[in-house]
Amino acid sequence: MRRTTAFKVLLGVLAGGALILIAGGEWRQARELVATAVVIGLFLALVRWRDRPRQQAMEAEARRLRMRFSAEDRFGLLDQSFQLFRSTRRSYGEIENVLSGSWHDLEVRAFDHSYSVSEDERRLLSCAQVAIPGGWPALVIRPETDLTRLADIAVPDIAFESEAFNRAFAVRCHDRAFASAVVDPRMMEWLESLGRRWGFEIDGRWVLGYRDQVQPWEIESVLETVETFIRRIPRVVTSLYPEAIPPRPDVPA
Repeated sequence: MRRTTAFKVLLGVLAGGALILIAGGEWRQARELVATAVVIGLFLALVRWRDRPRQQAMEAEARRLRMRFSAEDRFGLLDQSFQLFRSTRRSYGEIENVLSGSWHDLEVRAFDHSYSVSEDERRLLSCAQVAIPGGWPALVIRPETDLTRLADIAVPDIAFESEAFNRAFAVRCHDRAFASAVVDPRMMEWLESLGRRWGFEIDGRWVLGYRDQVQPWEIESVLETVETFIRRIPRVVTSLYPEAIPPRPDVPA
């Protein structure tokens, strides 16, 4: 549940409680609830006013890219089984400003994702998903941090020959052969060129890429990077796992 949605629910509960207290003649408690409801209402108005410029800019970008726009997540993206979302749902994770539709003859989604790092800090991400035929094993590639070393210990971090790459990225996959086929030396070199700013996942029929939040007019560059990731998956992967071959943008379906 989004923070703003939770506040709206709380606001409704407080308003309902105040009406019950008023009906019962409990005026002092009712005044306290009304005052609390007013504070929450002001907070919601402030959040909406603060987020409005980015929402408008993302909507304008959606029109430029001839894609659909939704201020809220209407796809249930946060409920997907990507490791990123599994690890942020409990941290008041939110998804908003969703662009969806066809781009370069690919089915794509681009959106803002945020979650609480601490009581005083939220991390803001720009994410993009590109659809592929389903069938590949789930794969996680993300910058190595102290948190990733502890996260999802049931799936061991796969070590590669490059120590520099191992220090920079955590790669997790139940199918070691698949991970090794995807993350070949050329892929390692390209990932390192991104400067540890990006994470990528494959899960079901979607490839997910994410980085620290960009400006709305830069959201197409996020899509372009995920497309590049798919293009750089070695051809040997499609021979080992032919049931899921990424569609070529330059070849009509």
